[in-house]
Amino acid sequence: MKYKIKVSVSLSVLFLLSDIGCSSSDHFVRYSKSYIEVGKIMDSVQLPYIIDLQNGHTHLIALGVSHTYHDDDPQISIIKKTFLQFNPDLTINEGGSITKTFATEQEAVQQNAEAGLLKYLSDGAHTPLINGDIEDSLEFKLMLKKYSKDDLFLYYIMERLVIPYLNGAYGNKPFEELYTKALEKWFIKEGFPVDENWGNFEGFKQLYQTKMGHPLLLTLNPDIELFDYVNPDCTYCAVGRTSKILRDSILLEKIHSELKVHQKVMVVFGHAHILAIETALKKMMKR
Repeated sequence: MKYKIKVSVSLSVLFLLSDIGCSSSDHFVRYSKSYIEVGKIMDSVQLPYIIDLQNGHTHLIALGVSHTYHDDDPQISIIKKTFLQFNPDLTINEGGSITKTFATEQEAVQQNAEAGLLKYLSDGAHTPLINGDIEDSLEFKLMLKKYSKDDLFLYYIMERLVIPYLNGAYGNKPFEELYTKALEKWFIKEGFPVDENWGNFEGFKQLYQTKMGHPLLLTLNPDIELFDYVNPDCTYCAVGRTSKILRDSILLEKIHSELKVHQKVMVVFGHAHILAIETALKKMMKR
């Protein structure tokens, strides 16, 4: 409830008054890198990308990572080392609230990537962990003010399911099985107005054909670029940038709120997000 109240006020200022134009936020947009700019540098930075900021007794460390489910990834050992050395009062993860308790570090990473590791470490140190993301239900509600449900559904399925699947994020499970589970858990339960025609993968393929003008191929192909937020001149890339800025603004609001009551805060998020908000974090810590 604490965050629901604060986030609602923040969103009224950042997005609703500007019809989610993302241009009126003094707290984020004026003091950030654009996601097109982020796209030009994100492949050249060392990961995890670490921002370490301190002002008096207030200390913030933000780690930008490439999401990994591999416990032998060098990023995992750096996140662990940073946590143990920093001993934060509070940690913030990407991707929703994590309620599960993990028996081992390996299990945590293999099931919930670096966010699982952060949960495992936080549990071991009795450190509170909070979700730094916007709730999906609220994101959908706000994004639907700007985009049609057809365009949003197409973008979210491609960005959150198809592209990660093609990059090996979901193992060897049949895509149709993954689609059915994602539809119920990620969309229907979160209040997205799912059209009855999208109830199975065949319906989604029909939507893709209508919007893109050709069939969907479950392969890594040039169409992927048409859903990548770093590309400047494509419809669904713009949808992605709006979603990213919305989520970043929520993250900044939560960091700002927690730094008022905790001296040491550690954040682990995707490195594109951390690169985008770096300047805003520096402005925040100077105040």
